[in-house]
Amino acid sequence: MKIHGLSLVLGAKGGWRPGFSRASPDKSGPPSRFAPKMSLIILVIIATLMPLSVGAQSPNTYTSIIVTDVLSGAPVVGGTFITDLQVSITNSASPQVGVMSVEIWLPFDSSVVTVSDFDGNPANGTQVEIKNGFFDGDLTIEANEVIIGAMPSSAPLECTTAGACVHVAVGHTSGSGPVTNRTETVATITWAGLATGSPAIGIAVVPPGVPPGSVLSDPAGEPIPINSTSVPTIIVTDTGAIEGVVQRQGTQTGHTGTDITTTAAGDRVVATATTTADGGFSLIVPMGNTYTINASYPGYLQSQKDSVHIVGTTVDIGPTTLVGGDVNADNCINILDVVSIIGKFGRTGLPASTPEDINDDGMINILDLTIAAGNFTRCGPTPWVLQ
Repeated sequence: MKIHGLSLVLGAKGGWRPGFSRASPDKSGPPSRFAPKMSLIILVIIATLMPLSVGAQSPNTYTSIIVTDVLSGAPVVGGTFITDLQVSITNSASPQVGVMSVEIWLPFDSSVVTVSDFDGNPANGTQVEIKNGFFDGDLTIEANEVIIGAMPSSAPLECTTAGACVHVAVGHTSGSGPVTNRTETVATITWAGLATGSPAIGIAVVPPGVPPGSVLSDPAGEPIPINSTSVPTIIVTDTGAIEGVVQRQGTQTGHTGTDITTTAAGDRVVATATTTADGGFSLIVPMGNTYTINASYPGYLQSQKDSVHIVGTTVDIGPTTLVGGDVNADNCINILDVVSIIGKFGRTGLPASTPEDINDDGMINILDLTIAAGNFTRCGPTPWVLQ
């Protein structure tokens, strides 16, 4: 076998030995004193050129383990926030490598965050939410645990050092078989902020064949090299509060139940609340950020307050009034809403939040029609002011 001008020669005992490839061997003359050194050089070159065996792999395959950025909630002391744990594999050409199961270890600083138990059952310890997503068949869950304190011998060094780790091992049967091209979720984790600082969330990865650590496995049980990992920068901060009041035009039963949503940059939901009977609400959010506050209730246009910057412990954004008549929830009041009210005119005994019963008095009558007609052609979100 030739490699860049070198040849591997099969020896008498069946092993391969390096040598030069020539058109006609020259057997005359004494052995060269440079032969041993040359042989060593050749062996080094061959070792460099020939890849090591590291389990199931292909030059056309790229894999990654990902902890997403915060999807909802806020990393604040006393609050919770959610991230997804994802696996990614891409095969650009044949031969294709497929993932049949994964085992992932996530070390973290348990003095800054902890993990909220997904199923609320203390009998089986703290668990995360295992999801169909990356795997589309029947899930086989071999491990789903959050370990804080003494680690088992199977835990990687990073978990032992951190003293806390999320450990999941999951695969699937049936479905589409080995996953060859997909980036999707295997678990959703709800974190709870305990103290300010970095939660130091990581992904414990070791070279293939050097356990313990995170592993992607093919159908034959061979490890697939993990090419990269991705973990966002998350800082748990102190909290601030946003307070306000939302009243509903024409309501007969108080102002309870209006949904309040707080979003940050990128429309990420940071906090939610519902109003009390007097329309009041309070939202716990990280300090030092700018937010958008949105209020909504069935049958009403939304009201919105933009650019709310939290620099102190509490910011009061004052009161607003929701404008009634948006029955079909398209955030505009038009003939479609009026026709819907007329179509159900006279009905009684209705539950709260029935869109056509705008004033929530349990019946659809002239009062509801009058509210909608009075706001005809208006669209939301309306400014955050009393109407």
